Amino acid sequence: MLLDEPGDAAQNMAVDGALLELATKPTLRIYGWQPHAVSLGYFQSIADFQDLPADTVMVRRSTGGGAIHHGDELTFSLALDAFRLPGDISQSYVVLHDAIIRALAHVGVRCRRASGGAQPAARPSHRWCFRTPVDGDLVTDRGKLLGSAQRRTNAGDGNRHARILHHGSLVLQRPNQTPFVAAVADQVPLTGELRRELHSALATELARVLGLIARPGERSRAENAMATKLRSEQFGTTAYLHRR
Repeated sequence: MLLDEPGDAAQNMAVDGALLELATKPTLRIYGWQPHAVSLGYFQSIADFQDLPADTVMVRRSTGGGAIHHGDELTFSLALDAFRLPGDISQSYVVLHDAIIRALAHVGVRCRRASGGAQPAARPSHRWCFRTPVDGDLVTDRGKLLGSAQRRTNAGDGNRHARILHHGSLVLQRPNQTPFVAAVADQVPLTGELRRELHSALATELARVLGLIARPGERSRAENAMATKLRSEQFGTTAYLHRR
């Protein structure tokens, strides 16, 4: 497990990209955003967000789905070989979301998987990830609590080394920009102790469903070098942000 200090948008996406490419073991990374930012799903058009304030920090993710305003939240990425999760994408969400339900219950937050809605899609029907829950999303009576998206590389070709990057955005405090979301703070006070307990519970439960044990780790020199390269050549560039 990697527990990082809040970073800027381009750096966050670059580190996750490096872990997808180079991590030799299943790696859970927990982090935040400073300054707060909007991430676009890989397939979204930036033209659909021209109404945002001019000073809004924006980045394009390598994962699909709708845009997310990243404020006070627990963001995590999970980079691992694809064989560790079900080949069916919807079922892989069930496995991970049920682990997150248990982690949240550990700190007194109740939520459930939505049912009866549309199926998850890399190309969303709504521009904001949290606007309309789809089947399997984690929700409370207040709305959607967790945003999830995946990128799969070489999936379905029989290659044992096909890879998955799973992104999760768990809202802690509701952002003013997206008032329709649910938040952990709806149910429990956001103390420093609760945040630490949530980090630990999330790592424990995700490791458990993968048949692993959560242990603290550090990025390798190669991963840091790859992150620097991806930031300067991809995620930190205007060309990548405006590619659609």
